[in-house]
Amino acid sequence: MQTPQTPSQTPSQTQSQPRPQPPSQSQSQPQSQPQSQPNLRSLTGLRFLGLLPVFLTHAAFEGVFSDADVSWGFLDAMGNTGYAAVSFFFVLSGFVITWSYRSRDTTRTFWRRRAFRVFPNHLVAYVFALALMLAAGAAFDAPALISQMFLVHAWVPDPLFIDTGNTVTWSLGVDVVFYGLFPVLLVLVNKIRPTRLWFWAGAAVLMVIAIPTVALTLLPDTPAMSVGDVSRSQYWFTYFFPLSRTVECVLGMLMARIVLSGKWIGLRVLPASALVVVGYVVAQQLPFLYRLSAVLIVPIALLTASVAVADAEGRGTPLGGKVMVRLGELSFAFYLVHQALLAYGHILISPKNAQGEVLPRTWDTPGGIAMIVLSFVVSLGLAWLLHNGVEKPVMRRWSRPRRRVTQQPPAKVPAT
Repeated sequence: MQTPQTPSQTPSQTQSQPRPQPPSQSQSQPQSQPQSQPNLRSLTGLRFLGLLPVFLTHAAFEGVFSDADVSWGFLDAMGNTGYAAVSFFFVLSGFVITWSYRSRDTTRTFWRRRAFRVFPNHLVAYVFALALMLAAGAAFDAPALISQMFLVHAWVPDPLFIDTGNTVTWSLGVDVVFYGLFPVLLVLVNKIRPTRLWFWAGAAVLMVIAIPTVALTLLPDTPAMSVGDVSRSQYWFTYFFPLSRTVECVLGMLMARIVLSGKWIGLRVLPASALVVVGYVVAQQLPFLYRLSAVLIVPIALLTASVAVADAEGRGTPLGGKVMVRLGELSFAFYLVHQALLAYGHILISPKNAQGEVLPRTWDTPGGIAMIVLSFVVSLGLAWLLHNGVEKPVMRRWSRPRRRVTQQPPAKVPAT
């Protein structure tokens, strides 16, 4: 599950600027995005809120409760919230990168920032996951782990190929594809007339809805997944395939252009949030693949834009508070470390039988809750170390080319 991904500077890290209003509807389409936009602090805070169902869903899969009814109840309660959060992060990525894109950037400069944003954090978390695997005695699948290191593992049409090492990094593979395509996509998105932006946003939504239909119609029904009554290839094409998920990033780009072009419909945050809840309830009544993103993609896109507009107009939201923003800044690092800690940490503290097989340790309900809370706190601490020890220093030092300082020749001294 994404991250969520973000521009080279998160919205909260940009310099404080006066809060201009979104462009009026009478403005013509700009040739490129303005060099600075209002600080979207609430979207930074929303990143952390979106991360919670991802963490809790992964915690539920660990089955830490001795009472089977409690374990299954926890997993059922999480439902598809984690899947919805992943869609949010892809939409958010497209939205924020388009919003904060600087017209003076070259393609090479953009790619450089994105590479230094993603790969140092990824590689440190990757080594951390391998160390936990080694300590836990987990099996090493060399082809899967090597492809994971280079973030190309999501292209392999088998979800089980992704289920090793730091499993959450499949979404970084989607981000890498999106970043690679972004300069071309931005040119195309910027060519759309403001009056046609909603039409193209609708087209992107239809593409998201069509993806599970294509998977169910054209891909084989076997071998089957253990959940969802779908095959591995159908699940992979809908959920993991980078080009399928890039469509959600493009929708985020279109929503950013809608706001920047003054074509927003005026929907506020509270009604948009209610639409997400309604959409989630409706999605639970549909076949598995349609629950992943097809139904919720519209309310998620509307919520993302409505939160951005609240900040752009100076209204703000509680999500833009200092604590939420700080937690949001840690969300990328938290995402990278939490799954490996949950999965391999659980193996490390579990006993083994005489054949060396792991017997996953369980606790009573208070003990299980305490372990989940402890895992969250430890993940947050590791995220703080990764963010402040790797992410920020690397971005400061290498995300931009050094300016060459040309030395002036010494001034000639007149002869006396």
